[in-house]
Amino acid sequence: MKGIGKNKKGLTPKQYDFLAKIKEFIAANGYPPSYEEMKQFTGLKSKSNVHAKMAQLKTRGYIDFDKYMARSLRVL
Repeated sequence: MKGIGKNKKGLTPKQYDFLAKIKEFIAANGYPPSYEEMKQFTGLKSKSNVHAKMAQLKTRGYIDFDKYMARSLRVL
């Protein structure tokens, strides 16, 4: 995938769409979405599915979190 940094791995089309929706939410609202909001705008059925998608993005180097803070998602 073009433009990926050294520590980032490529994304599947579904992961790319998920990340794009997160970026759109942040651009529109000025803050990152909660897991409930992500569940709603992606159509996933549970927050555990959102958590799994977030873990994949974190492992691949596209997002990070600040510990002990609400809405601490950072897109890298």
